[in-house]
This record gives sequence, C-alpha cells and structure tokens, in this order.
Amino acid sequence: MAGSVENVYSTALFELCEEQGTLDNTYDELSQVSGIIFDGTQSEFVEMLSSPLISFADKQKALENVFGGRVSDTVLDFLCVVTQKGRIKQLPAITQELKKLYHEKKNILEVSATTVHPLSPALREKLINKLSSVSGKSIILHEKQDKTILGGIVLRYGNTEIDSSVKSKLDKIRSQIDSAIV
Repeated sequence: MAGSVENVYSTALFELCEEQGTLDNTYDELSQVSGIIFDGTQSEFVEMLSSPLISFADKQKALENVFGGRVSDTVLDFLCVVTQKGRIKQLPAITQELKKLYHEKKNILEVSATTVHPLSPALREKLINKLSSVSGKSIILHEKQDKTILGGIVLRYGNTEIDSSVKSKLDKIRSQIDSAIV
C-alpha cells in the first residue's frame, strides 16, 4: 500500500537518514526502541503517549526523560513526531517498513530455516553461503526447531517457501496414494 502511514513515515525517515549518512545507526536504534516500547510491559507508557488528554509538551518531556542521551537526536525527534501526530501505536509497523527499505538498500535477505535439530556450525555456514550465492544477497539466517517436520529442512524468505522436510514428502506420497485409490 503505497500511501500507508507506515510507508510514508518509514520512507521519510529512510530518506532523511540517507541524506545525513546515519541510516545504519538510526535503523539499529529505532529497532531497539520499538522493541522496548512494544515488548508488552510498557502498555501504560504507550497509552500515555497516545492519550489525547495529555499535552504534547508532557509527552515530549517523557520521551526526552526516557530516551534523551540514550538515542540519537534523529530517533528522539522521530519519536516526538510520531507521538505528536498520534501515530506512536504504529511504530512497530513503521519500523517493519523501515527494515524492508534498509534490507533492500543493504542487499540483505532474511531466511527462516526450520529443522528438527539445530544446524551444526559447518552446515549453517554452508547453507548461508549457498543461499547467498543463489540470491546474490547477504543472508541473515533465523533458525527454528520443529520436531513435527520429522527431518529435512524448511526455508522461508519473502513470499517463498522451500519445503524439503520428511513430513511434506510423506504428505505428498499419502496424497498420491489417496488419489490412486479413489
């Protein structure tokens, strides 16, 4: 959605950071701040920042007290802007859109690998190298374990899923047998 709130704010911040040469730092800081504010334990803080009953000056003071000197001026100013515009609750979605722009700019691909057992360091490195050579991107690999796949690996990135798990192969065989019997 080209005109979504998340897209508008993330694009504006992205372009500003590119001009200032602060993209890496701002991306890291905003990701951490968003994670902290929206980790589920700060709901009162979020409600205070989004309350129409509290003046923006008080909200700005609160943001400065919590984050002043701990984050860059760019991130603090951005938090103030989204708070002033009544968009603080969209910060996680804005941060997610910024992440997409950042990864596109830095040629990064996040891949989720699901296996029964954790990957050995050698296999992990081999998988990352193969994915990198195939995609032409730097790979960030997130590992998950799931005993229900029985064996093999399931890779997910973007809108793509590569399922070479034992479970999916057994399901295909079962489907073929079912269709042959019917």
